[in-house]
Amino acid sequence: MMKKILFLMVICVATSLTSILPASAQNSDKTDEYKTLLKKIMTLSGSSASSEAIMSQFMSSMQKGPFQQDEAYWKDFAAKWTQKIEDKVMEVYAPIYQQHMTLDELKKVVAFYESPAGKKLGETASAVANESMPMIQQLSMEMVQEIMPQIQKSMNIVENKVVDPNKERDQKLFDEAYTVPKEDIKIAADRTYQRGMSTMPEIYSIEKRKNDTKVTFLQPIYFDWQWLYYSPGFKIVDKKTGDEYMVRGYDGGAPLDKLLIIKGCDRKYIYVSLLFPKLKKNVKEIDIIEALADKEALPSNDDGVAKSYFDVKIDDYIVSSKENKKVYY
Repeated sequence: MMKKILFLMVICVATSLTSILPASAQNSDKTDEYKTLLKKIMTLSGSSASSEAIMSQFMSSMQKGPFQQDEAYWKDFAAKWTQKIEDKVMEVYAPIYQQHMTLDELKKVVAFYESPAGKKLGETASAVANESMPMIQQLSMEMVQEIMPQIQKSMNIVENKVVDPNKERDQKLFDEAYTVPKEDIKIAADRTYQRGMSTMPEIYSIEKRKNDTKVTFLQPIYFDWQWLYYSPGFKIVDKKTGDEYMVRGYDGGAPLDKLLIIKGCDRKYIYVSLLFPKLKKNVKEIDIIEALADKEALPSNDDGVAKSYFDVKIDDYIVSSKENKKVYY
């Protein structure tokens, strides 16, 4: 509604100001006198009165709006802007009229408006402007009502075309993700996740098996629906020799190149096990590093922190096959 009021005000002020004078050509050095005559013509022609009426109507609309102020505020506001408009009109119109009307021609216009016929025209023009205001407003409203549906339609089309690339990519990743079956999720019975605690998985155990090495992590779950990702770039590095053991996959056989979706485990810890090649017997201290490749696509809310663990002493986490049940995810 406020935009419509401002729109109407602009139309009405423009209409009243552009009807001040006719036009014809030359410059004058007597700028101050020229401006004085222009102001006089505005008053005599009824243009000033029309502008003041428009300002008064605008102020009345503003006072009824959500921005509530006392009468003194609006009176000061109206006086300030009436002066600003008058100054701007003189600044813009005087040079233009000076190119089209001489000072003498302007004086003749003043003389006409000071004559009985001119005074009558000025009074009539002011009355016509005031009385025609509702018609101008109505036409303006009809014009706005006619064009607004098209504008709204165009805005909706543009809005629908604007697609958040992150949202689109995230949805694609979630659609392609692997939802871990509930029966394959093993929950740590003695651990509960609390808000504010670290979201970084902890190393739970390292198991040297006949054909591989299983590293099990204690993964915090802090949403009822949560995605997980353990990169195919995971590797174990022997601190002494620098030998690298690249990850083979999840212990339960889930795809390593997709997100895992975990449902219904909010505020729990679950076990996630990765399989690596069998470590040499003399490996005592390792780094477990998640080396993310540039091509790996992750959701936009990923924190960007790699799951890496340094100076890990195997004996602190070692378990035997008999002691540790098979852990899927």
